[in-house]
Amino acid sequence: MNLEAHLHDSERKLAHIWKAMALRGAVAIAFSVVILAWPSIGLTALIALFGAFALVSGLATIGGAFSVPVPGNRRAWLVIEGLLGIAVGVVVFIWPSLSALGLLYAIAAWAIAIGIFEIALSFNLPLSGRRPLLLGLSGLLSIAFGVIMFAKPGAGAIALLALIAAFALVSGLTQSMWAFELRRVVGELERPFRPQPTAKPVAHG
Repeated sequence: MNLEAHLHDSERKLAHIWKAMALRGAVAIAFSVVILAWPSIGLTALIALFGAFALVSGLATIGGAFSVPVPGNRRAWLVIEGLLGIAVGVVVFIWPSLSALGLLYAIAAWAIAIGIFEIALSFNLPLSGRRPLLLGLSGLLSIAFGVIMFAKPGAGAIALLALIAAFALVSGLTQSMWAFELRRVVGELERPFRPQPTAKPVAHG
């Protein structure tokens, strides 16, 4: 495979993970908007929404992991993060009589785990410029939300919904920023091979 073909193949793979991360961010933002717009949401509906959010997030991460050209040990971090999201989604769906406090603890534990994985990925993925910093900052914010949720478990139903919505919104925004950074990588790969306009010869009368 020549250099141009190799770069175009990398472009396709990076575009794929860009779309996966954008989907993950969009789902998180949608989840937060539903919670904010529906303050009287019941626990059953909230569990179903969060379970779906965690499942989609996990599947998107795993899909992206197998579309990005990184060595197996780096891909493993992404796969484990995705499997964790799927596991959390399945657990909240099948856990009988899950309480509001139990749901909060599940979300808090997931937030902290995601944060740890994202910080690790910021050091392990082959990223340049500000991209590792952006991913690491996303991880720190996720850990901060998890710690706050564990520290304030009995603050009431409204505070519970506000915490979950804030976590989902911030997570969605940072994932969207991360997706746009990956899209910029695609543009950087693509730019050297774009045909340059040729100047038209000037006709002399």
